[in-house]
Amino acid sequence: MEYPYFDVETARELLPWLRDTLKKLREMKVEVEKNMVGGDRVLVLRYSMEIDRSLREIVSKGVVIRDLDKGLVDFPAVVNGRPAYLCWLIDEEDVSHWHYAEDGFKGRRRLTGEEEVLSLR
Repeated sequence: MEYPYFDVETARELLPWLRDTLKKLREMKVEVEKNMVGGDRVLVLRYSMEIDRSLREIVSKGVVIRDLDKGLVDFPAVVNGRPAYLCWLIDEEDVSHWHYAEDGFKGRRRLTGEEEVLSLR
């Protein structure tokens, strides 16, 4: 399902798929770098096309990729009536942080349950 914004539950539903996809993207990035040094243009092209396809798939679901190396993504949300992002790092078990749109990662806060996250259900 594609959403213009996420609540915590809809973001959580994507985590298993997103975790796998981000891990594969990291692996493919390493392969591209190796094959660039080795000069294998065919493999570089093949991996590059797969990376592009995977990135497009993530973005088509409404997820914002912030840092592929860190595995940092944001899910657009509305928190306390303001534009915000639910923030997730690949090594985290759950979507447990958020920040207002204008604050970025430096404004990252732990979800306490006291926030009013606009629900889709």
